[in-house]
Amino acid sequence: MANDPQEAIAQPGRADFEQLGGEAGIRRWVDRFYDRVPADPRLAPLFPPNLSASRDKQWAFFVEFFGGGPRYTQAYGPAFLRFKHRKAKIGQPERDAWMGLMVACLREQTDDEALVARVVARLDPIATHMINTHPEKKDAYYFN
Repeated sequence: MANDPQEAIAQPGRADFEQLGGEAGIRRWVDRFYDRVPADPRLAPLFPPNLSASRDKQWAFFVEFFGGGPRYTQAYGPAFLRFKHRKAKIGQPERDAWMGLMVACLREQTDDEALVARVVARLDPIATHMINTHPEKKDAYYFN
């Protein structure tokens, strides 16, 4: 498994895709997540009021990332996740809220803890890579 999120999308695991329920299962998971985003005080400010495009992009990314067809790349081009999220201030609390809600929604869909562990192992480095605000650092590379 690659630690670089840009490489990670190219390392699918078809078995996980199928265990997640394929495209339909990933859609249910993503929809559960986005149904709850507006009520989350850490996540809601990071997203636009209309979540339709966010749902579709996340679904397409996860389909490809977890071993399905190249939905994201065909529709939106290379992931460049950190660049595409550059306008959102993402700190450790926002990263943890995103991971927590993603995992909670996945657990509502499956009781396969081995699958959940594999998904967490794949998403965790990406979530950490998205952190772009470090109030304790005074560095022009980060929001402060």
